[in-house]
Amino acid sequence: MLPKRFLRGFLYLFVFLGVATTLLLIANKHQIIEINEYIPFDYFSSAAPSFFQPPSNSFIIDIAIRECYIVNYKNPNCGKPEPSAGKFGDLSSYGSSWVRVKKDLGLGKLWFHKKILSLKKLEHKEFQNLIRENIIDDTVVIDIVVGDAKADANIPGNVHRLPQKIIDKFNKDKDVENLKYDAKLQLEFKQDEGKIIENEITEKYNEEDPKKEDGKNTQNDQNKPKLKEVKGTNVDENGKRKRERKTKRNDDKSHNFDTSGVMNQLDIPTMEQVKEQGWVYKFNGVWIQYGSHNNEQAINGIDLLFGPEAVDPRPNWELIQQPIQDISISTELAPHLTFRRGPKLDYKKKYNTPLKINGDQFKILQVADLHFSTGYGKCLEPQPPSSAIGCKADSRTLKFINHVLDVEKPDMVVLTGDQVFGSTSPDSETSAFKALSPYIERKIPFAIVMGNHDAEGSLGAKEMMGLYANMPYSVAAMGPEEIDGFGNYVVSVQGKTLTSVALSFYFVDSHAYSSNPKVYPGYDWIKPNQLMYMKEEGAALRDGIAEFEKETVKEVDQETKKEKKKNRTHLSMAFFHIPIPEFKNFNQPMTGEHREGVTAPRYNTGARDVFQELGVKAIGIGHDHCNDYCLMDQKQLQLQSRQEKREGDSGDAGDAGDNKIWLCYGGGVGLGGYGGYGGYIRRLRVFALDTAKGEIKTWKRTEAEPEKIIDEQILVTGGNVVNW
Repeated sequence: MLPKRFLRGFLYLFVFLGVATTLLLIANKHQIIEINEYIPFDYFSSAAPSFFQPPSNSFIIDIAIRECYIVNYKNPNCGKPEPSAGKFGDLSSYGSSWVRVKKDLGLGKLWFHKKILSLKKLEHKEFQNLIRENIIDDTVVIDIVVGDAKADANIPGNVHRLPQKIIDKFNKDKDVENLKYDAKLQLEFKQDEGKIIENEITEKYNEEDPKKEDGKNTQNDQNKPKLKEVKGTNVDENGKRKRERKTKRNDDKSHNFDTSGVMNQLDIPTMEQVKEQGWVYKFNGVWIQYGSHNNEQAINGIDLLFGPEAVDPRPNWELIQQPIQDISISTELAPHLTFRRGPKLDYKKKYNTPLKINGDQFKILQVADLHFSTGYGKCLEPQPPSSAIGCKADSRTLKFINHVLDVEKPDMVVLTGDQVFGSTSPDSETSAFKALSPYIERKIPFAIVMGNHDAEGSLGAKEMMGLYANMPYSVAAMGPEEIDGFGNYVVSVQGKTLTSVALSFYFVDSHAYSSNPKVYPGYDWIKPNQLMYMKEEGAALRDGIAEFEKETVKEVDQETKKEKKKNRTHLSMAFFHIPIPEFKNFNQPMTGEHREGVTAPRYNTGARDVFQELGVKAIGIGHDHCNDYCLMDQKQLQLQSRQEKREGDSGDAGDAGDNKIWLCYGGGVGLGGYGGYGGYIRRLRVFALDTAKGEIKTWKRTEAEPEKIIDEQILVTGGNVVNW
């Protein structure tokens, strides 16, 4: 019996595998699923998301929304219309194709399928060739409008529920024509009125001067009175002509104008007039307007952002405030269209300029742990607790940040990780745009590093850092590919000359979670090749630093009260997200609050010593939200050999025999990140650097009292680490 049971079991298993394989092959053939998603072979590859800055070498000639089953989402053709669909039909032989915007309009909230937005594109060269051959008309997408059915229905006479913008544009164009016509009528009236008056005066003059012969008495013509408009003159037939002209002018105007020339009442266009203006209804309240392929007005990039707080800080993009209708089950995550006109811009080249020190001073605002969401963001442990009712985390955090920006007016902002809270960011781009918009709007340069939560949303670490680094006014960089992590770079601030280096800032990716959790559980650590790269970058700055420290500044000697010259001092700092183990060295000078445990990695690669050797005086981090202390970590140096001293390899250790560096938490600012720990109040840290004094000063401001400075202290003076 036993062998027969085994045989029967194998037979059932064989039949099951055969049926399953057949079903999988059929499903793959019909694009219901994608087999490579379930097997360890990458037969299909998908391009990196290009929605941030899509190429501008194509015209958009149509848009569409289609459904795609969730199990087949990674199939590049899932959710795309057929090539024959849309404007001009099948132009695939000319290079035209439907391109998916790689986002789900429903953000994964729909049960069985995703909603996909696709764009029908045609490259410029092919488009112009097709026009010359009379295969297609010269029409591309030049504008997009999303209507609000309820609001539009309340517009008097709007029986077709046309979007407000279409009505406004129609009336604006009509107003221009009416104003032109009105101006023309006024000009004609004045000309006719002038002729009437001239005739009246001429006739009267001739009656008083019977010696004048029809235009022959030139001597008397010199005595003819000068013509001027006499208001209210009405003489027989000429007066009648004047009244007729006034009547005609009023009759020709079908609407009353106010003093500014703007129509008092909106006209609702007919559907025929809407069509004449190039408007076509597409789907879910979305209308597109067609027009000539003028590069200045043609739309060549379309993206999706989500939620009522969505912003688009990209300079050449326009966000439509009205969301696409009937897509999302939550208004908090409703999709919004945003589009670009004009060429794809290199924001680094167009908007970034080299950082220069303002006299001798430079101010940095550190922004730690924003934890922004795609939607409103949930407030976690806000203070006071009563403020939790109706609290929207991101907008409340932005209000605090904007206030401090207006008070402090920093020269640069440094964001030290967890700008985006991955678990609440089904669209990381929306979250990131909100996080960076205050600095872009104010044109403040900003540097940024990755935190452990930034890459947990819809974008991976490389894509996320790429977005951060390529925004306007960002001084961040991806860093070398061969170096571990993304966002390892150095930023320098110029002195008086292009080659002098007044300040240097080191930025490092501290990664996320341990790559060897069995041996070293918890968080990851800065890798040796990252530290080696920092050393190489530091060595490249030596000549510029030496040049800057030859620059002099005048100061008054406190003893002699005489003016004297002194050399400026180069200053340096480092920033990353996760603390290094030395943040646990508590038996040392410390200012600020230590409310929670220090979640540093258990493996120490010596980052603290490397940065100290590079001349870094202070390190700024985030990660542990409710810690905001600065700790002066100091080590006793061993006696160095005379040879080391002779070679000048003593580093920048401050006082003889001491090795000091400040380790500072920024303190969490985002209401979307955890708080608690005894009533922690969100805060921001400021660093003020002064190269004339060789000084680094720091202080903080809290959300509860943003006008008040707390925990002000001097970290460095005369280029030496101190505790003042």
